[in-house]
Amino acid sequence: MTRKRLTDKQAQTVIDGAQLVKAPDWRETSNWNVTAEDGTVLVVVTPSYGGTRASGRNGWRQYLADSGPNGSRNRCKTREEAAVQGLMAWKRWVTTRN
Repeated sequence: MTRKRLTDKQAQTVIDGAQLVKAPDWRETSNWNVTAEDGTVLVVVTPSYGGTRASGRNGWRQYLADSGPNGSRNRCKTREEAAVQGLMAWKRWVTTRN
C-alpha cells in the first residue's frame, strides 16, 4: 500500500483534530473509531474479551484502520487510553519512510 509520508508537525495537526466516536456498527461490535477532522478513520478501538468479569470484557485494544486487526496482546484499561496508544502508533506509521 502506498501512502504519503507526513512530517511530525503535519501528523500532530491531524492528531490534534482527531475525535473518538462510536463506529457506525457500534451496536453490533461495540467498536469506536478515532477519526480525523475530514472523517477519515485513523484508529479502531475494540473491546478486549477473555477476562474474569461477568461480561468477559477485560479492557480495550486498538489497531490502525489501514492495517486491520493485528492480534496484539496489548490491552488498555480505557478506550481513551487505547485511542491515545493508537494515535501514537499512527503517527509513527505516517512519519516513517515507505
